[in-house]
Amino acid sequence: MNKKTKTVAVFLVLALAVVMALTFRVYVVADGSGAEVFWRGEEAYLFVGDSHTGYHFRALEYPFVLLAQYFYYVPSPKNDVASTLVISVTPSGAENHMVNYGEWPAHAPLFLTPFGDGFYAMCPGGVLCKWAGDRFQPVTEEERQRFGGVDRLARGGFSELNGWHARAAGLPGDHFEVQIGKDLVVSVSNRATNPRAHPWVSIDLLRAGQPTQSLYNVDGTPRMVSKSEYEQTFKEHR
Repeated sequence: MNKKTKTVAVFLVLALAVVMALTFRVYVVADGSGAEVFWRGEEAYLFVGDSHTGYHFRALEYPFVLLAQYFYYVPSPKNDVASTLVISVTPSGAENHMVNYGEWPAHAPLFLTPFGDGFYAMCPGGVLCKWAGDRFQPVTEEERQRFGGVDRLARGGFSELNGWHARAAGLPGDHFEVQIGKDLVVSVSNRATNPRAHPWVSIDLLRAGQPTQSLYNVDGTPRMVSKSEYEQTFKEHR
C-alpha cells in the first residue's frame, strides 16, 4: 500500500468515525429508587419508587454530558414515566400492587398520610383520595368528613402519626429494621456509599429459619441500555 492509498484509507476511517459519532445514539435509563415505610402492630406498608427517566444522546455528545454532571448539570429527559409499587406486609407474607401514572408523574398522589382506616393523599385536582387496596381512588363523602379533608394531610416528615410509625430510606448508608408481629422483620437499606451518589434502596423480609426474601432492590444510578431495552421500558408504562 503506497502513501497515497494509506492517506485515503485513514481519511475514510476518520470520516466513518465522525459519521458514526453524529448518528449513533447512546441510550440511558435512570430508575427512581426510594421508599416510605409505615407500620403498626402486625402490618406494614411500603410505598416504593418505580419511576423511569430516559435520555438519549449522539455518541459525540455523551462524553460532554458525563463531564457536565460533575458541575451538577442535569440534562432534560426525553422520556419520563412514573409508578408506585405498594407492598403490604403481614405475618402471612408480602403482597404487591403496582399503580401506574404513565407519562404524567405529576399524577402521583401527594402528602401520603396514615389514618385509622387506611392511607389518604391528595390526588390531581386537589381531590382527597384513599388507598383502596390496589389503587388510589377518590374518597366518599362519609370518608371525607371522617378524615377532615385535604387540610388534614401531613405536609412534612413525621415519625409517628395517628397510631402509625413512619420512616423513609434516608442518606447513603442509612439502614433500619421494622419488627412486624413476633417473627417478621423488614430490613431497609440505602446501599449507596457516596453522598453524591444516586440512592440504591433495598428492602428485605427476614423470618427466622427461612431464606431472606428480597422485596425491592433498585439502584438509581443511570445506566446505559440498548435501544430495544430503552423502548420496552417506556412502552410498558404508557
